[in-house]
Amino acid sequence: MTDPLATVNQSPEIHPHVDRGMSITKAAVITAVSTIVLIVSMYEVVKASLSAGVTRLLAVLALLSLVAASYGLIELALAVVATSAERRRKAREVTERRKGDRARKPTPH
Repeated sequence: MTDPLATVNQSPEIHPHVDRGMSITKAAVITAVSTIVLIVSMYEVVKASLSAGVTRLLAVLALLSLVAASYGLIELALAVVATSAERRRKAREVTERRKGDRARKPTPH
């Protein structure tokens, strides 16, 4: 008969996948490309050497590029925060695995 209180080898804790959002590289590329498009289209609108229809089209493109650049900057900030949070989580896991003298000491209250 087996002892129900005997220790059983348990598999390591499995963490569900958490979507961390856009990567820093993708967010930086979106920001850079939309900023370049914004600058070029604004330059052509201010220069006003093109026809009225093309100038209006470039003004709309500049507005859309401004929105895309803002979105890219927000996603870039969120990606940096997510990356630093992931690094802290991994460091905490390593600290919690330590045994003996290197183990984390409980904080006195």
